[in-house]
Amino acid sequence: MATRKSAAAPAAPVKAAKTGTAVAVKKATSGALVSIKDQMAAELAALSERTSPAGGDKIQLKNDKTFNLPDGTKANELEVVIVDFIATNNFYEGAYDKDNIQPPACFAIGQIITQMVPSDNSPAKQSDSCAVCPMNQFGSAGNGKACKNMRRLAVLPADADTDTPMLVLDVSPTGLKSFDGYVKSVASKFGVLPIGVVTTITMDPNVDYPSLRFGDPQPNENVEVHWSRRAEAMERISQEPDVSSYAVPAPPKARGRAPAKPAARR
Repeated sequence: MATRKSAAAPAAPVKAAKTGTAVAVKKATSGALVSIKDQMAAELAALSERTSPAGGDKIQLKNDKTFNLPDGTKANELEVVIVDFIATNNFYEGAYDKDNIQPPACFAIGQIITQMVPSDNSPAKQSDSCAVCPMNQFGSAGNGKACKNMRRLAVLPADADTDTPMLVLDVSPTGLKSFDGYVKSVASKFGVLPIGVVTTITMDPNVDYPSLRFGDPQPNENVEVHWSRRAEAMERISQEPDVSSYAVPAPPKARGRAPAKPAARR
């Protein structure tokens, strides 16, 4: 992954804690153990379909305006090829707690924004259509939306080969105007999709939170390799979030005395 003004900050090696993995089996015969091992082996092939992706492919954005790559590298900006992208909508219930991150109560993933609908796997669907959902309207959360509209990008370095790990970058609502405008500009000026150029991604220096900006498109001389990995990219960014830990938020605690009961009508 090409970076500018970057400083290597490799993560310190972490020794895995030794944990017991033996399973006690009372009065099990050797034949029974062999049978269990055979069954486990048979189910291993399908294990990946029962679990969510490891999450080790995401680029993290930090408040110090740096990009943190999975390999531990930090950078002030990135030069990447956007292999593909998709829109995501996420509605979260309750107040945000950085120490207890909750999955979305309702979510949608799609390529055509006006046709997006909540996934049937949403724990608490808010509407049958994102376009008319009350939580997806301006003003549903202050001056913004209660539903978080984002873009999810699959990116690779310009010199990627067929084995280079695909990375994922989420564009928050504050970066949507820059990203969507950039995509339209590249299409208008170059007549190509974002995959046809090398893109420089930075963060807005005028705000005190990570807000992505896109620009400086350059011809992608390695487009054949990137194009060959579009199916892989779309499969990755289309994966639904793991909502197995979703729990209905507890009602807020009452503060002070309970309100007086209304007087009975006379």
